[in-house]
Amino acid sequence: MLSDNQIKTYKTEGLTKSSTCLSEDKIKELNNALEKYLEEKTYKTEGLTKSSTCLSEDKIKELNNALEKYLEEHKDENTEFVSGLYERDNDFLKFAMYPEIISEVKQLVGEDIILWGSSLFCKKEKNGKETPWHQDGEYWPIKPLESVTVWLSIDEVTEENGPLQYIPGSHLDKKLAEHNTLNSTNVTLNQTLKNIDEIKDQAKSVILKPGMFSMHDVYLFHGSRANNSGKRRAGLTYRYMPATSFYDHVGAKIIEDKIGYSLQRQLHLISGVDKSSNKIYQDHTK
Repeated sequence: MLSDNQIKTYKTEGLTKSSTCLSEDKIKELNNALEKYLEEKTYKTEGLTKSSTCLSEDKIKELNNALEKYLEEHKDENTEFVSGLYERDNDFLKFAMYPEIISEVKQLVGEDIILWGSSLFCKKEKNGKETPWHQDGEYWPIKPLESVTVWLSIDEVTEENGPLQYIPGSHLDKKLAEHNTLNSTNVTLNQTLKNIDEIKDQAKSVILKPGMFSMHDVYLFHGSRANNSGKRRAGLTYRYMPATSFYDHVGAKIIEDKIGYSLQRQLHLISGVDKSSNKIYQDHTK
């Protein structure tokens, strides 16, 4: 309650400072609402937002254990870029359904969500491959084209070990730019944006601690430099689309010929209902 003096000050000066302070719980609610607003605003204007959430130490340990197991079992294979990760190793499926991640994906694509893809990007500590500048949508048979990618860090991501970089606002016109095909063994993907050199000086880097994640739009221009830092840079990507879109498994075969790997993905209904007659592999809402 305001005191008589506080009321008098308001009347004579036009402002008074309350002696009340909200509880810690209410302050936390305020902060959460602000962070939610800022993350959504940044995602819409820049095409990428870095979550303020960090997974628990136990979950980070689970991620590390799954990765080390996978790397040991596939030590004779190229693990710098592995597409279709949860189809190859089901241990990686559960991480995509962590509630900390799904709650934020819902804020961006709505309540009806299909998980349709996952990849491992594990840059070696020396000669870790570059990921050329590209748009994710160049590769994906989704109609209409709408998807959010969660980039989940396992290792610390620094400016030195090849962080994800992006051009803020490059997603806004919702168009796929022209890509060229690369014939190089020193890159993780064989497609690159044609005129990226003209705007690369606008790039921002995404720096993450283990267990943190960013989320980016399907049309965003992004890539990452090679890693020669002496420190490995491992992260997972999970792809989520609104269940109002259709994943075209038949049409995917045309894209597969271009990019050189399979797009025949397991679709997992994570939340809500499928509204586009997708070929759902597993319904996790029941």
